[in-house]
Amino acid sequence: MAPGIVQWTDLPTQFLAGEVAMIYHTTGNLTNIRKNATFDFGVTFLPAGRQYGAPTGGGNFYITNGISEERQQAAWRFIRFCCDTERAAQWSMDTGYVATRESAYETEKLKAYYESFPQALVAYQQLQYAQPELTTYSAAQMWRILNDNIQAAVTGEMTAAEALAAAQEQGDELLADFQ
Repeated sequence: MAPGIVQWTDLPTQFLAGEVAMIYHTTGNLTNIRKNATFDFGVTFLPAGRQYGAPTGGGNFYITNGISEERQQAAWRFIRFCCDTERAAQWSMDTGYVATRESAYETEKLKAYYESFPQALVAYQQLQYAQPELTTYSAAQMWRILNDNIQAAVTGEMTAAEALAAAQEQGDELLADFQ
């Protein structure tokens, strides 16, 4: 790793150690930071140029094709269990992630949590500006290609034009089977 470049996964640890002054990170790390910070910290919206924006992130539940009706129903029961209003509220408080359903924000426990820890409310408030995220086949590998080439340009290992050309070539190669 080039000097001055920090891995995204290392940012919370470095923030808590006072090695970096601010971080852009997942709300899923908010509870970790709250529990381990020995200093006061704030949370704010992502900066706006012409307009605010926020990634929605998160995952999804899937029920695969070709399984028995019994398994489909079991999967639905599990999904309903995970997305229950009270459970979604508790999960948000336990992790820092945005609650998975609107009704969770009406629960007394989540209201009380936000009253005691208003930083956790910022991500929810920012959802009104959420935009779809870039996704593609082999998304993780594509993000690695983009990140590596941006890093090469930032550190001077390549010019911006060279990094862009390399990212294009590597991306085309990765996605060739999907063309």
